[in-house]
Amino acid sequence: TSMALTIADGSGVPVAEVEALTLRPLSTSDLAASGGQGWLHQVSWSAVAAGAVAESSSWMVLEAGAGLDSVVEPPAVVLVSVASGGELGVVTGEVLALVQGWLAGERFVSSRLVLLTRGAVVAVAGEVPDPAQAAVWGLVRAAQAEQPGRFVLLDVDTEVLDESVLAQALATGEPQIAVRDRQLLTPGLNRTADRGDERSVFGPEGTVLVTGGTGGLGAVVAKHLAATYQVKHLLLASRRGPEAPGAADLAAELTDLGATVTIAACDVGDRADLAHLLASIPAEHPLTGIVHTAGVLDDGIVASLTPERIEAVLRPKADAARHLHELTRDLDLSAFVLFSSLAGVLGSAGQAGYGAANAYLDALAHQRHAQGLAATSLAWGLWASGGMAGDLGEADLRRMERAGVKALSIPEGLALLDTA
Repeated sequence: TSMALTIADGSGVPVAEVEALTLRPLSTSDLAASGGQGWLHQVSWSAVAAGAVAESSSWMVLEAGAGLDSVVEPPAVVLVSVASGGELGVVTGEVLALVQGWLAGERFVSSRLVLLTRGAVVAVAGEVPDPAQAAVWGLVRAAQAEQPGRFVLLDVDTEVLDESVLAQALATGEPQIAVRDRQLLTPGLNRTADRGDERSVFGPEGTVLVTGGTGGLGAVVAKHLAATYQVKHLLLASRRGPEAPGAADLAAELTDLGATVTIAACDVGDRADLAHLLASIPAEHPLTGIVHTAGVLDDGIVASLTPERIEAVLRPKADAARHLHELTRDLDLSAFVLFSSLAGVLGSAGQAGYGAANAYLDALAHQRHAQGLAATSLAWGLWASGGMAGDLGEADLRRMERAGVKALSIPEGLALLDTA
């Protein structure tokens, strides 16, 4: 099928003309040829050539924490260095304010804001990321999805950025760039080979903690651990614990599967509360595995968010993951599984807080690996049921599928969990 297109805006003013747009059929069998075996991907970075540097482009640099009020006449590019070494909530709060200030009004509509980070991404093997800097990338990726062309993420490996390297990076037109040894790298997704089925990874005798374990994916995972991995001792933590809807039925089902189940009320975002929970695990069945599924959503376009809303999303997911890491790093854990989201990797409009939290989890897994500790961070897409999108109706799922987003069924998701 071929057609010509004339595109106009709402007032009828011509915007573009396309002489020929040709559509050709694509068989669903082509898309599904590899089946679930081709669904696992990893982020990889590849070199990109610098574009032609514009001689007349103007740009300025603002110090970390500086306000946009100091910009009298906006240049083509404004570069702001994101403060490193700060607390997660402070760093994300400052970046949120910066992004919102950039989008307010028409002042910067013809300019690009470059956020300069250090160690936010693992662009070459062996790097150890800063999870708080990674969270900035997760937050700004959502802003990029909402406002294409307004923001650039630039991660560098030096304290002083060479002006020529900056110009070359901006000339690529890429929204996300890492500079390593003066080479420009951009991220992409590559299929990763299956690594076999290691069903013994959790071990039957130790205790496995599942955060968010009384509902949604936490309950799904708990049943999978008992039925597939023969885990005999499960500790399920959630805010309401035994009072959570369905908790009693879940405990009974797990007991029928042969597991001893403890359901505890615990705010995993509270370090003291979590430490108390971990201390309650009996010595005869020590903690050997963790699956961190806890999390909340508070979606909204980046302009509508507040630091408090961001923090409410970070607390049960990112803060809790940090507490779990710090409180168990001296234990011999065979599995430390973090349920992350594609929102932190690709960016999802309306999910700046969620993207920040999940990018933090991914970086924390890298950090644990560098310390010789077990860690697997899984950036999930949409689950048809049980996940964060569990409240979506059938019509919503069908609409998303028509747009190319197919939800994972629970068996598909659990099979991917096993493989990962």
